[in-house]
Order: sequence, then structure tokens, then C-alpha cells
Amino acid sequence: MNSYVYLYFHSDDLDSVIEELKKAGVDLKLKFEKYRYTEILAANEDLVLGKYKNVAFIISKKQIEITCDCLKKVTVEIAPADETFNEFKFGKFKIEDEDLTKIKLDTEFDKELFYDLIPALQIELIKADILLKECNLQAEVLSRKESEIIREVSKLSERAKKSSDVSELETILSEVSTHHVDFFRKFMRFKDVNEEMFSSITEFEVISRNLGNWFSEKADELKDFHERLIYFESKFEQTLNGIRDLFTLVSLRLDMLRNREYLDLQRRTASLQAAAAVIEFVAVFYYTLKIWEYFMPIERMPAYISFTLLSIFTTSVVAFTEVFGELIRERKVSNRFVILAAILLVALLLMYYIPNLFSEA
Repeated sequence: MNSYVYLYFHSDDLDSVIEELKKAGVDLKLKFEKYRYTEILAANEDLVLGKYKNVAFIISKKQIEITCDCLKKVTVEIAPADETFNEFKFGKFKIEDEDLTKIKLDTEFDKELFYDLIPALQIELIKADILLKECNLQAEVLSRKESEIIREVSKLSERAKKSSDVSELETILSEVSTHHVDFFRKFMRFKDVNEEMFSSITEFEVISRNLGNWFSEKADELKDFHERLIYFESKFEQTLNGIRDLFTLVSLRLDMLRNREYLDLQRRTASLQAAAAVIEFVAVFYYTLKIWEYFMPIERMPAYISFTLLSIFTTSVVAFTEVFGELIRERKVSNRFVILAAILLVALLLMYYIPNLFSEA
């Protein structure tokens, strides 16, 4: 009767395990063998060291103690079958305990079975169990956080409905955004672990089929747990959508209020601009008149001619200042600039020649 002890540990501890084996007098020779799932790295007559993904394993014909933290220890014993054994691809098997750590096989030694399928199957089971515990823990934390956020978001929603103040709505929007980012980050961690667990369950099922649906009940149990976690994932996603919807609604309300304030500001600005234009026109008209009277003999001109010329000149100056500002900003001469400059020049010439004509008459 032969038995094999399987020890599984994280690959990061591989160097420490090798060093510990050397100190215990275990002489290992490098031996690379690649199987369908696993890789054998070193071996001797009684012990094999291998690796599958990020988990390393030892297969020993003797009991062995390793101080490094083992993920799991499994004993596989070759023994004659009785009526309690079940059929599988390589012979018959029996599970001795619920943790699947003691297995009896009625089969011949086969490297594919002992060095490849059994380690790969056990490692996927270890990963699935670890990820399941982590998912359950994260689901509990997220559920508590979800209840807390729903209460806070409900209060913020009520405040947003009643408020018409831009600064308060900006504060509400910032708080909603903070809740969304915090919950989204935790949710994505949960989702990543859940997807990784699903991948392990799938791999576990595939390897199990190669053994003739070995541990099929365990696979069904893991899938049931995963379905429960999928429900939590869907529920958390709905909460995230709710927070996102509130963020959108508050943003729209804030934009609406800002647009209203902007339109009011535009109206006030337009009124101020109109008033400034009138003041500018009057000021230019008055000072131009005084300067014109000082330099030119306009007293003999008919009032309607002097008023018309002065109005044309003043209007041209006011318009020209605006166009000149555009020229400085855009550094481009426009048709409007040329036309206004020409009108301004013609008005100046007329304001010079016409008073002289009436003075000579």
C-alpha cells in the first residue's frame, strides 16, 4: 500500500521551501517535465517539486513537515477498492473527508494522474475556496457600505430637490461624486475577485472532466455560491447606477441654474453696454463739437449740416473703437475696419472743407 502526501504553498515561498529541504538533507536534482497543466521542477526518488500557475507543490512518499505556511495538505493512498468506491477514468476512488484532504485510489501509478491532474485539480479548488471566502467578506463589507450610502444619497437627493442655490448644489454634487468613486472602487475589487473565482471554478470543472467528473458535487456547490455572489454583484451595480443617475440629475439642475444666471448676467451686461455706448456717444459728440468750434468757423453753417456731420463723425468714432479692438485681438484687418476708417476720414475732410465754404460765402 503506497501513499503520497501533497503539500501546496504560494510560489513566492518556493525558494524558502527549497532552502528548508536542503537543510533537512533532502537532495533534489533539477528535472524539468512539462505536463498539460503542471511543471515538474526538481525530484528525487521520494519527492517531487512542481508548480501550477502561482502555486507550488511537493509530492512526497513520506510524511514531511514544512515550516512555511501551507495552503493545503492532501494525502492520496493507493488501496484496494470496496463497495464504497466510485468509478473514474483511471480506476476507482473514494473521498475520506469533507475537506477532500484524504483520498483513496484503486489504480496503478500514472504520472499524468499523480503529477498533473491531481495537483492542478487541488490547486484550482484551493484558489476557488480562498477567493470564495474573500468574495463573501467583501460582499459583507459592501452590503454595509451600500446601506450607508443609500441613506446618505437619499438625504442628498432631498436636499437637491429643495435647493435652488448654485453653491449648495455644487457641494451636493461633490458629495455624490465622492460616494460614487468610493463605492465604485470597492465594487470593482469585488467584481475582479468574483471573476477570478469563476475562472477557477471553470478550470476546476474542466480538469474534473478529465478525471471522469471527479469532485462534481464540489463543483456544483462552488457554482451555487458563485450564483449568490452574482446576485450581490447585480445589486451593487444597481446601487451604483442609482448614484450615477442622481449625479446626472444634480448636474443638469446645476447647469440649468448656471445658464439662467448667465442669461441674467448677459441681459445686465447688454444694458450696461448700451448705456456705456450712449455715454460714449454723448462724450465724443460734446468734445468733438468744442474742438471743432475752436479750430473751424462753424457759426455760419446751417445747424442741420453741422449736426449731421458731427453725428456721422461721432457714430463712426464709437463704431471704429470697437472694430479697432477686434483688430488688436485677432490681428486681422476686416472689411468693416476699412469701411469705418474710410467713413471717418471722409467725415473729417467734410468737417474741414464745408465750414470754409460757408465762411468764404
